[in-house]
Parts: sequence; structure tokens; C-alpha cells
Amino acid sequence: MSSLYEDLSEKLKKDPRLTKRGGARYDLGLLLFNARDSLHELWEAADRYVRSGDAEDLGDLHDAVEKLRPLFGKRSAP
Repeated sequence: MSSLYEDLSEKLKKDPRLTKRGGARYDLGLLLFNARDSLHELWEAADRYVRSGDAEDLGDLHDAVEKLRPLFGKRSAP
């Protein structure tokens, strides 16, 4: 099953109107807004790892990815 992000992105592709109130565009914006701190942590961890290649930085990167798994990871069928 696809991720929550993929589902919302697909709905947005089907109806990309900017003037539509609510819907997938609103939901996607809210999802990303609410995950902004975790996304920033992911960026920081990835940047540190790319620059250093250190195993400790890889652990931070793993932790950051796990925080975002509920949004971007595959979901199980209900």
C-alpha cells in the first residue's frame, strides 16, 4: 500500500486546481507543515553524514528517517 504522502500527491495530480478549498492540496500542505521539524532534522542529519561519512552521523540519519516513516513509508492494508 502506498504512503500517505503518495496518496495525497496522486489526488493532487488528479485535481491540481489552486482555487479549490480544502482537498489534497490543503491536506498535503498541512502534512508537510506539521512535519517541518522532522524534515529539517532529516536534512541536517543527511548533510552531516554526507560531509563526514561517520557511523555516528549515520545513526542520526537513521533516527530522522524513522521519525518520518509514518508519513512517507508504505502503509499496511487496513
